[in-house]
Amino acid sequence: MGVAKFLIPSAGRTAAAVIGDPVLHSLSPTIYNAAFEHDQVNWSYSAVSITAEQVSDVLEEMRQSEIGGLSVTMPHKEAVANLVDETTAHAKRLGAVNCVSKNGGALVGHNTDGEGFIKAVVAETKEETEGKSYLVIGAGGAAKAVALALGEAGAAEVIVSSRNDSKSRKAASLAGQVGRSGSLSEAEEVDVIINATPIGMRGAGNENQLPLPVEVMHKGQIVVDLIYHPLETEFLKNASRIGARTMNGIGMLIHQAALQYTLWTNKEAPVHIMQEAVIQQISK
Repeated sequence: MGVAKFLIPSAGRTAAAVIGDPVLHSLSPTIYNAAFEHDQVNWSYSAVSITAEQVSDVLEEMRQSEIGGLSVTMPHKEAVANLVDETTAHAKRLGAVNCVSKNGGALVGHNTDGEGFIKAVVAETKEETEGKSYLVIGAGGAAKAVALALGEAGAAEVIVSSRNDSKSRKAASLAGQVGRSGSLSEAEEVDVIINATPIGMRGAGNENQLPLPVEVMHKGQIVVDLIYHPLETEFLKNASRIGARTMNGIGMLIHQAALQYTLWTNKEAPVHIMQEAVIQQISK
């Protein structure tokens, strides 16, 4: 019995897609198709909603067809990590894959989230991450990727705080010796605060809530919210009012996508084109 055709490439084009559930709201098609068009790369990118039971079929289809790459989002990142033929060091440590590429006949699972975060911070703040102290709020997939990347990038301290101390400790351990679990009150002492929770996201039902009390932030800190819809959350608005430098999640979204683009096409991604396309889409 043949593999069901989840992804039907446009005539003469190499197909790529993001898989998840739900996924139709994804900004990835906007990002990648803008890049493909700009670079005149003969690829097409779509969003495909699949169930957990369909993940292995999609990967088998990728092995047997002209599918050139897959992006993976929730809730399939862990499942894909267990089903690909090879995983990179980051994907293995995180137990999660957000990108699948081909190496000959083998499927390779990558995780570009952490490196994408570091590239975004350096690009937007014009400062290196080395030697700084960080508070990461949350202990989910994004928080773990950020903690791992910060540990590798030379952070002086990475504190992870969430409602589940066991998960906080696990995420913090990915940062190595500089990682530990802690409390939100320690925000006063760090150089950079990162919200890696959905608190403040449009449509999540908590858009006006804050992941951290304003009182523990201060002027001169860098405050990052990995949320990008809205572009400026209540958290960032409050941080800006007290004189903190702020950064939303667009940079990480774009830079992790740019890394995937390069893995698939062996071309340097047109980051500015990707960023312009997604901001235009969000601002509609």
